[in-house]
Amino acid sequence: PVRSLDEEKVGFLKAMPDADKRLKLFKVTNLLNPGEYDHSISGCEVVLHVASPFFMVGSEEKIKEKLLDPAIAGIENVLASCSKAPTVKRVVLTGTCLTAAADYAPSLENPDWTVSEDDWDETTSPTDFPYVHSKVLQEKRAEEIEAGQSQWELVSLLIGGTFGPMCFSKATGINAMFLKYVRMGLFFPACPPVGFPMQDVRDAALMHSLAMISPKAKGRYLIPQRLVRFYEFCNVLRSDKRTKWKLLPLFEMPAFFFKWLFTKLGPLLGLDKSLPRRMWGNTINFDLTKINSDFDLPGQGYEPIHIRESMVDMDLSFQKFRVSNFSKSLARYE
Repeated sequence: PVRSLDEEKVGFLKAMPDADKRLKLFKVTNLLNPGEYDHSISGCEVVLHVASPFFMVGSEEKIKEKLLDPAIAGIENVLASCSKAPTVKRVVLTGTCLTAAADYAPSLENPDWTVSEDDWDETTSPTDFPYVHSKVLQEKRAEEIEAGQSQWELVSLLIGGTFGPMCFSKATGINAMFLKYVRMGLFFPACPPVGFPMQDVRDAALMHSLAMISPKAKGRYLIPQRLVRFYEFCNVLRSDKRTKWKLLPLFEMPAFFFKWLFTKLGPLLGLDKSLPRRMWGNTINFDLTKINSDFDLPGQGYEPIHIRESMVDMDLSFQKFRVSNFSKSLARYE
């Protein structure tokens, strides 16, 4: 299912190897229309729910309208269509690692602080990091629906920020926005002294593929990822002469100055006001025991792609598609 069948928007999908034989596109006009997915899901064995509304700032009414209500109603609609199709045996939901932990403060007191699939974040609300709150509500609602039937099983993948090469020229989303800011020199001479979990888009795609076919896959999974600080995100671009931008940060700005600056710039950039407080910490460790076992990652010789390769390849794709640093990143969420 896609929002549009315009060649400009789906041409890169049709250009993939064997797409003419293995890919069928369905136009979905509204995620919330009852039965909207019935036709596209009919006959499928596995359904991937990878999209969710992304909206970080706004009035309580707008947050509810654009973020919270669609997150719940959307998953209910998709799962209703899954239950109508007797062929569906598994649903893979793309979640976020922030539903397990959305505040890194514990790492300041305990450097060995570790998060697992058993953890649920309880610090968010409709007015405090509403995006993560919507993902918590969505994931729990999906689990409730799963428990009420026996036809299909739910697999939830908890991912971090996703970086890496793009397949088309529409560089939208908060991760593309971040790279645009780096290329513009917004973090020169100093960048924020914070970080967030990340993984490469190719690793995220691999985990979704394994979630579809691994016999043991069931329940929540933290996928391989690590917390990367802004300074490292920016400066790995220095490792390749093709991406060595002149205005990369030279150091991390003092904490007190960043907190003050964010109160002024955060709302203008469309970022949640709670981010500095929540992203403050030393590190976060993820317990990957479950996914290593159920997906047999060690047995397959899996090694995660390094952030250096992710950022360089993403920047090179910006160059390939001539992405403007001033193009809007979050337009479709407004």
